[in-house]
Amino acid sequence: MKRYLALFKSLFKELFLTSKDSVFWLTIFPTILFLILTSIFGNVEGNVQFRVKVLGDSEMLKGILDNIEQMDAEFIQDYSQETIDALKVELERDNIDAILILPNDFDKLYSTSLLLRKTFLFRQVPVELYDVPLRQSSAIASDVIKGIFGSMDIPENVGYEVHNLSGEQYDYNNFIYPGIIGMTIMSVFLCAFMSYLIYFRRKKILRKISTTPISMINVYLTTAAVNLIALIIGLCGLSIVAYFLGVDVVTYLPSMIVHTLIACAVLTMMTLVVMTFSSNSSGLFVFQQVFLQIQMFAGGFYFPLKVLTPFIRKLANFLPITYTVDGIRSAKGLNSLNTNHYIVPLIYLLLSTLIVLFRSRKLTVLQ
Repeated sequence: MKRYLALFKSLFKELFLTSKDSVFWLTIFPTILFLILTSIFGNVEGNVQFRVKVLGDSEMLKGILDNIEQMDAEFIQDYSQETIDALKVELERDNIDAILILPNDFDKLYSTSLLLRKTFLFRQVPVELYDVPLRQSSAIASDVIKGIFGSMDIPENVGYEVHNLSGEQYDYNNFIYPGIIGMTIMSVFLCAFMSYLIYFRRKKILRKISTTPISMINVYLTTAAVNLIALIIGLCGLSIVAYFLGVDVVTYLPSMIVHTLIACAVLTMMTLVVMTFSSNSSGLFVFQQVFLQIQMFAGGFYFPLKVLTPFIRKLANFLPITYTVDGIRSAKGLNSLNTNHYIVPLIYLLLSTLIVLFRSRKLTVLQ
C-alpha cells in the first residue's frame, strides 16, 4: 500500500503539480471559459436594444415606448425628406431597426378618429413603418410596434402602411465569412507562429542558427513570412468555398487584403513582444490560449457586438482583431463599429514594434 501511495504522489507531482499546462487547462481554464461565456451570453435578452427612430411627436406613443425596456426610441420632430432618406440608409446598414413616421398632431388626429369612427366623417390617420424583415432584430422591432398599435385599437383608425426595405439579403454566410478570416489569422499568426518559436527554443535550433551569420530577428521574420504564405493558401481555399455558398467574396476582397496584412503584422510583433518577456513555454502557451479565447468570444467573430454586455463591448474596443473582422464586414455594411478601423491596430503595431526594438536583445538570448 505504501508503494502505491508513493507512486501516486510521484506521478501527481510530476504530471500535475510541476506541469503548468496541466494546472492551467485542468483547473484554471474551465473557470475562465465559464466567466467569458456567462458574461457574453448570460443576459442576451437584456442586452438586446431595438433602435427605433420616430419621426413626429406623440406623447401617447412616447409614454408607451418608454415603458418597454428593450425599446430605444428616439423622437425627431423636425425632419425632411432628406432625413427620411438618410434614415433608410442607416436602417439598411443595421444602424437602426425600424423607422416610424407619424403625421403632424398624431395624438389629436387619433383622438378625433376614435370619436368619429362610427360616422361618415371618419378618416384614418396615416402612419408609415419601415423595417428590414430579413434581419431578425428589425423584424422583431416591427412586430413590437405593430403590437403596440394593435393594443391601441389603431388598425381600425389608422391607415397603416409598412415598407419592407430588403436591399440585399445579408444571410449568415456573408456575416460569418469575415469572422472565420479573423479566426484563421489568429490560428496562424498567434497559435502556429508562437508554437514554432517555442519549438525552436525547446529543440535548441536557435542555438545552432546562432553559429551562422543569420541574425535571430531574420529567423523570426522569415518564420512569419512562411506563416503568411500558409495563411494565403488557407484563405484562398476558404474564399473558394465561401463563393460557392453565396458569399460576395469579390466585394470583400479589397478590405480583406488590407485588414489581413495589418492584422498579421500586429500579431507578429505582439508575439515577439511576449517572447521578450517570457522564455517559459508553459507561460507563453497560457498567454496564447487566453488571448485567443477572449478575442474570439468578445471580438464579435460569430455574432454582432450589439448583443454583448456593455462591459464586453467596451473590452472588444481594445482588442486589435475586432477591428480586422469589423473592418472587413464594413465592405458590405455589416459592421458594428462606426469608428475608424485602422487606428487601434496601428497603435498596437507601433507600440509592439517599439518594445521589440528596445528589447531586441532578449530575442537573441539563447535559452
